[in-house]
Amino acid sequence: MITKLIAYNSEALERKLTIDKAQSWFKSGLLSADQYDQIKQANKHDLFAPSLIMRVLIFIASYVGFSTLATPFALAFSDLEEGGIRFFLGVIGIVMIFVIDKIFIQEKKHYKTGLTEAGIFAGFSFLYISILWFGVNNISVTPYFVLALVFSVVISVRYCNVFALLLAIGCLVAVLFTVLQAVLYILPFVLIAVFSVLFLVSTYIQKKAFSFIWEDHFVVFDVVALLLIYVGGNYLVVRELSVAMMGLELAEGQDIPFAFVFYGLTVLIPLAYLYWGIVKKSVRFIRVSLLTIALAIFTLKFYFSLGHPEISITIGGAVLIVVSIVLMRYLKNPRNGFTREQLLTNKWDNSDAAAFVVSQTLGGNAVNDQFKGDGGTFGGGGASGSY
Repeated sequence: MITKLIAYNSEALERKLTIDKAQSWFKSGLLSADQYDQIKQANKHDLFAPSLIMRVLIFIASYVGFSTLATPFALAFSDLEEGGIRFFLGVIGIVMIFVIDKIFIQEKKHYKTGLTEAGIFAGFSFLYISILWFGVNNISVTPYFVLALVFSVVISVRYCNVFALLLAIGCLVAVLFTVLQAVLYILPFVLIAVFSVLFLVSTYIQKKAFSFIWEDHFVVFDVVALLLIYVGGNYLVVRELSVAMMGLELAEGQDIPFAFVFYGLTVLIPLAYLYWGIVKKSVRFIRVSLLTIALAIFTLKFYFSLGHPEISITIGGAVLIVVSIVLMRYLKNPRNGFTREQLLTNKWDNSDAAAFVVSQTLGGNAVNDQFKGDGGTFGGGGASGSY
């Protein structure tokens, strides 16, 4: 299982994240103080995880410290040839990664303390430079993005780092750009196809092998993947990139190839997201649909203005306000699983994941009556609708 690849003790990490999830439920009023205490007692761990402010301060101090330590090494090896400098940079990078991984994470039980992030990113940066150096190949920059993609995936998986996941997604998009540079006109379709497949794979993994360890990763990846699928089909993005990157010249009244396809995708994808989010009661799809609907309106307005933008903006705002008021009044009482109340403090929280927490830690205890579960869907951890 992929959890075996992480540097942290997976059982201790599961217990810590279970407590974090329970704390969110406790703040939302869905768990009593006694239930929250039971969860904390049942999930004690030995991981060292300071507060967010402390992590930021430790991260800054660590990077300053690493820079200070790197200065004498740089001066000592400044007279060496390129090969010698690259060799020592590689050695320094490997040593830094080893020290953070084996000593601070596995022995000292540090969990995202700021020191671990600073050391890991600095170590992999040294290793990256030692492999590819500074000079960019005049033929292709693809190897630089490919190696960055590989390193980002390793950091994301082994050290449970969400920022590295975002970096990996960016590198993957860059790889697609560079590989398809000669045939950029098919890039939108490739982008849609690649991230649609990856999204389906992500959904399958979540259903078969869900773990709190990867919950943030799945939320971030799913949201970014859905946005990139839409970006690949958005008319404004495709048209402007065609002009900027392919040198496409359009006369007045002329349009890009397959314009009707991108017009359709610009409107249909947000509506499909919204429909699926409502049918499946998925907050991710609903929130992403709202973002893409806004982008669709901006796109259509950009190319098909009726004039007097101040009037259309005012009317549009008034319509949105009226619709919001009507929905708020309609959902005052829960209807078909929807309510206007925010039951969880985490806006992207997943009720199935939360059910997993309760089923694993509370046994027969019930959560507050104001929350009704629809049953877990993740492997081995779901609770029935009566929990």
